[in-house]
Amino acid sequence: MTGRFDAFHELEPEKQKRILDAALKEFSEKGFKRASTNAIAESAQIGKGMLFYYFGSKGELFDFLCGYCIEFFRREYLDRFLPRGGDDGDFIRRQQRMAELKRKAMGEIPLIFHMFESFYRPENAAYIKKYAEPLAEQRRQFIQSLYEGLDLSLLRADLEPLRALRYITWLMDSYTAEIERKAAHGDLDAADEAALAAEWARYDAFTEDLRKLFYHN
Repeated sequence: MTGRFDAFHELEPEKQKRILDAALKEFSEKGFKRASTNAIAESAQIGKGMLFYYFGSKGELFDFLCGYCIEFFRREYLDRFLPRGGDDGDFIRRQQRMAELKRKAMGEIPLIFHMFESFYRPENAAYIKKYAEPLAEQRRQFIQSLYEGLDLSLLRADLEPLRALRYITWLMDSYTAEIERKAAHGDLDAADEAALAAEWARYDAFTEDLRKLFYHN
C-alpha cells in the first residue's frame, strides 16, 4: 500500500530537512492564506513543480505539516513525559523534566514550536479545524500527567496548594516565554552550545529559587 507522501519520504534526510524547514518557517510566519509556495520552493532550493510533486497542493502540504507536528509532539514530548517516574510527586521537578524534553525537541527542530503557535491564530482556524480533536486530546493527556499524583505535602503549609501550583506554573510559563522570545529575536542561538548551557544553568537557579519560595524547608 502506498502513502500520499511516499515520494517525499524517499528523499535523502538533508533534502527532507530543507523542505520541512522552509515550509514550517513560511506557514508559521505568514499563516496558510499568505504563505507562498514560491517562497518555500526557493528557500528549499527545489523547483515549485517538485514541491507539488511531493505534496500535491498547498493545502496538502499544510496538512502534512500539521500531521507531522502533532506526531512529533506525541513522539518526542508527550510519550516521553507520560511515563512519569523518579519525581516523587514533586511538581517543580516534573516541570523541570518537561522543560528538558522541550529543550531537546526544540534543539532538533525549533521551527516546530513556531508552527504549533501558529495553529491558534484566528486566520488559521478554518485550516486546522480537522486537527482540533487530536490537539485537544494531547493537551488533556499532558495536563493530566502534569498534575496527577502530586505530593502536595512538599508545598509550604501557609499557602493553599492549588494557589501555590498556579503561581509556580505562571512563573515557569513566563520564564519559558522569555526564553522563546529571545530565541525568536535572535538573542539566543539554538546552535550555540555554550549559550544554551549558560541559559540552562540560569534555569536551574530559577527553579531552586522557586523551591525556596513555595516549598517548606
